Amino acid sequence: MSKRRKKNRGNPQRSSNGGSVPPRPNRAAPKSPPQDEGSPRILVYALLGITVFMGLYLYAYAMPQLTYFADGLSMPGTRITGYDAADIAALQAAFEDDAEGQLNFLHKTAGIIFPVVVFLAAWATLGLLVRGWWRWVVVAGAAVFAAIDITENFLIDGIVTQHPVDAEAVAVSSAMTTLSWALLTVIGAAVLAVILRDFIVTGKQPRRNGA
Repeated sequence: MSKRRKKNRGNPQRSSNGGSVPPRPNRAAPKSPPQDEGSPRILVYALLGITVFMGLYLYAYAMPQLTYFADGLSMPGTRITGYDAADIAALQAAFEDDAEGQLNFLHKTAGIIFPVVVFLAAWATLGLLVRGWWRWVVVAGAAVFAAIDITENFLIDGIVTQHPVDAEAVAVSSAMTTLSWALLTVIGAAVLAVILRDFIVTGKQPRRNGA
C-alpha cells in the first residue's frame, strides 16, 4: 500500500522543501517624517541675509559716502525725524558736481532693491514660520513700506533739483521718510521676534523627541 504523505504541521512559514518563507513586511510600521522643515528656513534666512546686506550697504556705506560730497550734510532719506525746505536748500548749495546724479543712481538701484527685499523677507518669515491672521497684517505693512519708500526716493530726487524748492513737496517727502522709518522699525521688530521664537522652538524639539 502506498503511504499517505503527512501534512507539514510544523512551522507554517517553512515550505515543503525545507526553505523558509520570508516574513511579511509590517505595514503598520511608522514612516519616517518627511524632511521638509529645513527648506522654508533656507528661503527665510537667505532673504534675511540679503536684506541685512542691502540695508548696511545703503545706509551704512553708500549714503554716508555721499555726505563727503555735501559738506557733511546727511541725505534726506536718512533723516528719521524729517526735513524742511531750508534743509533741502542747504543741501543743494553744498552738493558738489555730479552729487545729485550719484544720489539719483543710488535711489534707482539699492533704493529700490532694499524695500523690495524687505517685503519679501517679511512675507517669507511671517508666512512660513508662524500661523494666524495677524501675520498678514505685518506682510501688508511691509508692502506699504516698500511702496512708500520707493515713492519717497523719487520725490527726493525731484526736490533736490528744484529751484526754488517747493515747500509743499518737501513736506510730503519728509512725512513719507518719517513714516517709512517707523514702518521699517515695526516690521523689523516683528521679524526679529519671529526668528527668536523659531530658534527657541526648534532648539527644544530634539529634547522633546528624545524624551
